[in-house]
Amino acid sequence: MVKTWRRTVLLLFIAAILTAPAYLRAYVLTGVSDAPTLLLGDKALVNKAAYSVNLPYSNIKIAQAGQPKRGDMVQIKWPEHPVLLFKRVIGLPGETIELRDHRVLIDGTRLPLNPISSDVSWVPPAHHLGSTIFDEDGHRIAFTPGAGENRDMRPVHLAGDQYFLMGDNRDVSLDCRVWGPLKKEAILGKVILTMATGPRLRPGRLP
Repeated sequence: MVKTWRRTVLLLFIAAILTAPAYLRAYVLTGVSDAPTLLLGDKALVNKAAYSVNLPYSNIKIAQAGQPKRGDMVQIKWPEHPVLLFKRVIGLPGETIELRDHRVLIDGTRLPLNPISSDVSWVPPAHHLGSTIFDEDGHRIAFTPGAGENRDMRPVHLAGDQYFLMGDNRDVSLDCRVWGPLKKEAILGKVILTMATGPRLRPGRLP
C-alpha cells in the first residue's frame, strides 16, 4: 500500500514536471509599451492556463479556467502579425469605453487616476516614457497630458466576447485604441510574476 502511494506521488510529480512548460513560460521584454511596469530586458512569467486550459502542447481546449479581469497584465497575439505582446485589460465584455485626454471612462465613469511621480529618470530614455507617472485604479501608467495622437477616443461598446486592452506607456503603445477590441481567444495568458533588471518605484510588486 505504501509502495503504491509512493509510486502514485512519483508519477504525479513527473507528470507535473513534464507538463509545467506547457502552462508556465517566461518571456524577455523586447518592447517599450509597458513602461514603467515592465522595462526592456525584464522577464515576465506567464500562466497560459489562467483563463483557458488546453491539452498540453496543443491548441485543443479542455477546460474553462476563468475570465480576464480589469487590471490584469496579459499576453496577447498581435492581430495583424504573429507577434506576442503584453497589455493591460481595461475594458470588459458589455462595457462602453471612452478616452478623454488619456482618462479612461467605463460606462461614463472615470477610472481613478492620481499622479504619483514626476521623476522618470530611472526609466532609460529609449522607452520614451510619458512625462508623468500615474496610479490608475491601482496600477502604474505613464502619459504626457495633452499629447499623443491616441489620447482621445469616442465611446466604444464591447460585445459579449470582447475586451479592451492598452499598454501602460500610453504615449507610445499600440493597442486596442488602434486595433479595436479583441476577442478572448487573442488573450493567451496572464502575467503572474515579473523579474526586473533594474530599480523600480515599488520593487517586487506584481504588474
